[in-house]
Amino acid sequence: MNNRESDWSIPLTVTIIEGPLLDIGLITGGLFRINAVIQNIGSIEATNVKWNMTLEGGTIFLGKESNGEISSISAEGNATATSGLIIGFGKIRVTVTAEIPEGSDTRSQGGTVLLFFIYINPGGSI
Repeated sequence: MNNRESDWSIPLTVTIIEGPLLDIGLITGGLFRINAVIQNIGSIEATNVKWNMTLEGGTIFLGKESNGEISSISAEGNATATSGLIIGFGKIRVTVTAEIPEGSDTRSQGGTVLLFFIYINPGGSI
């Protein structure tokens, strides 16, 4: 109204830190079990990470679904989720989901169960 100006104030620096951010990495099979690497690619520790692993297709006698909780994954760290015992046969699709209040990630890969040996396709297809 009176066209007055003041001197510049001292600058204020604002830093935005990315919170925890989950990424499902490598999914591998083997004898009786499937492993999935859950990575925290964020800048803050991820706590109480709930994970779920489901198998679709084939004939699965045991281990169609597994779940658990990882208490914490450090910033830029990782942890491995391991399924329960799996027995069956046929072509499958493995879906792994990891979840925290800030977000979640899901990854699916194809594979084959041969009684107690689980092969996961590295390319992800069935």
